[in-house]
Amino acid sequence: MTQNIGLAVVLTVLASVALAVASVVQHLAVGDTAAPEPGGKLSGGQLLAVIRNPRWLGGLLLTGVGAVLQMTALLLAPVTVVQPIGVLAVPWTILLAARVHRRPITPAMWGATALTVLGTVAFAWVAIRNAAPYPVLNDTWLVLGTLAGFGIAALLALAGARGPLAWRCLAWSAAAAVIYGAESGVVKAIGHYTTSRPWLGSPVFWLLAGSIVAGMVLAGIWIQQGYASGAAEIVVGTLNAAGPVAGVAYGIAVLGEGMNLTWPAALLMLLFAAVAIAGVVLLSKIHPGTPAAGTIPAETSFGAAQGTADQP
Repeated sequence: MTQNIGLAVVLTVLASVALAVASVVQHLAVGDTAAPEPGGKLSGGQLLAVIRNPRWLGGLLLTGVGAVLQMTALLLAPVTVVQPIGVLAVPWTILLAARVHRRPITPAMWGATALTVLGTVAFAWVAIRNAAPYPVLNDTWLVLGTLAGFGIAALLALAGARGPLAWRCLAWSAAAAVIYGAESGVVKAIGHYTTSRPWLGSPVFWLLAGSIVAGMVLAGIWIQQGYASGAAEIVVGTLNAAGPVAGVAYGIAVLGEGMNLTWPAALLMLLFAAVAIAGVVLLSKIHPGTPAAGTIPAETSFGAAQGTADQP
């Protein structure tokens, strides 16, 4: 496919809307079907119950629509352009969740959201101005970069399972975000692999393809754990702040998309990434659905008491 940044932007915005709706729907399904103790982890049986819930399956369908839109966008523009635009899912999710749960959006929540959105948009602006037009495919770097992404994600997932209650939702979501960010680069690499070299007999190509399948399964499980231990807004905020950072890091380190990047631009990107991530951390601390010190406010992250009242 030829480059078409304008169409890629439109597709990514539509994907962000699909993700926002899907996240709220699936969060509700987790709460209705198998809500654990505050900050707790879903068991294997609870996960199976969740994925049989028709509401959750509807959210999965919407997630698939968003994924197709974003994958198409990735074939039309650099990873450093497409990934950061997905942050628009954060305000969509906050507005939709507030409507569904009938709860007000506090000024502090808007402030944290503004930090996340502005930091990510500024990060994207610098990335777009310095993006290389086409990726450089190096088999060794592709393998090492993909494995490194999975390693970092596994450490974050461990923090989600064993860390302090107040940080578990953030850690689970960050683990999924690293996978999704890296996989956006993998999708980009696969797209160019199939058009630039013989790929059917390439073990690297099939390793990359397998990593996408494995990553989708792992990230999907970790997102459900995030929904079980916190609010949909925190999950989506983390996915769309940490995900672009991971995606751009993969694009620069593995795909050579940083060949035009200057040191001042790199420092600006680090600064804006820190602002975006600080916004998500702040949102996780002030959101009414965040467990703290083993407790959770009366207005739970699921927005209603029925999520736990139905438990045996």
